[in-house]
Amino acid sequence: MEGRWVNDCQRILDEIKKSEKVEGHDRLDMVRTIRFTILALQRSVTGWMQWADNPDIMAQFSLDELTEINKNLADLVCAFVDYDAKITGSQEKKIEKKIRKEAIKKPQQAKDIFYVK
Repeated sequence: MEGRWVNDCQRILDEIKKSEKVEGHDRLDMVRTIRFTILALQRSVTGWMQWADNPDIMAQFSLDELTEINKNLADLVCAFVDYDAKITGSQEKKIEKKIRKEAIKKPQQAKDIFYVK
């Protein structure tokens, strides 16, 4: 079972690396690649949660190993959450600008409205 997980991880990594080398991506290609990458991350996080929730597995790690795991995961998560906040903040600013721009537009003139009774 573990060998299969590791093999699947390698195939996922290969696919991500292969997609980085492809030139001429359009927006839809990029969205597909982003989704694949996020799903790979989700798969990995789910696997880690299964381990962390299983005392029999976690008991197999020494304190040094657990310390190393904690540090590596904390570094990865801090970088990811920092990037998340950066991208979310930039999108929020774009949305606010668009809302302000639309609020400033001239109100539309009253038009004749045709009703069917």
